[in-house]
Amino acid sequence: MQNVKLIASDMDQTLLTSAGTLPPHFDRYLHRLGEAGIEFAVASGRPLYTLQETFPHFSDQISMVCDNGGLVYSHGQLIGKSLIPEEKYREIVQFIMTKTDGVPVLCALDAAYINATDAQYLPALLPFYHQLKKVPDLLTQSLAVDKVTIYFPNKDSRKNSERYFRPVFGKDYTVQVSGETWLDIQNLGVNKGRGMRILSRHFDIPTTQMMAFGDYDNDIPMLETVGYSYIMANATQGMAQHAKYRTRSNDEFGVLHVMDQVLQAQEG
Repeated sequence: MQNVKLIASDMDQTLLTSAGTLPPHFDRYLHRLGEAGIEFAVASGRPLYTLQETFPHFSDQISMVCDNGGLVYSHGQLIGKSLIPEEKYREIVQFIMTKTDGVPVLCALDAAYINATDAQYLPALLPFYHQLKKVPDLLTQSLAVDKVTIYFPNKDSRKNSERYFRPVFGKDYTVQVSGETWLDIQNLGVNKGRGMRILSRHFDIPTTQMMAFGDYDNDIPMLETVGYSYIMANATQGMAQHAKYRTRSNDEFGVLHVMDQVLQAQEG
């Protein structure tokens, strides 16, 4: 652990507790990491503006792999993005609305957009997309979109992925299950692993000197990219094969537990 130069963590069910809060004294850990010359990055399906609000005092001191790698932001600077062409995201939205019971969400750089007819789902969407706008028709919007998210109220995202979205879109897009109610579609090759490689080039830190934490399918590309990969004790079934190590659960502050080990190894 003496050669770790960047630590990245997923948010939900990984760094955040089940109540959706940061672990206690997290600011102290960021300070200690900075003093040790170790970069910290959050890697999340959440957009930039939501992550900035989660880290209001540190958003310009850390890196953020947002929208599962669709946008990468570091120390106040945008260093990477991958936008979906308008005609393509409209095709995806049309498919969602006609073939499934999913709720389409266009994740643009400024806000997330939903059809006004889907306003009933706002309570489920707002915790993740703090800037959420209702429009009469998503198919008429001209936006800078880096991700199309589908919310499945019936908690069957994996079933929908295998039945509909991977067969239709899997060859041309990255299709990732991000939770039992969430499915994300992005440009081919866009994922958290890509985000780690962008940060690797930006900081000139080899991926072998990076550490990452995750719990769900959309964390797999990141875990398989870095040298030190950890899954949480509460990770979903099947995740163990994609990581080298395991730590405590999110509610037992597993990320901080390993951070302590890294800092002790480097401070000692």
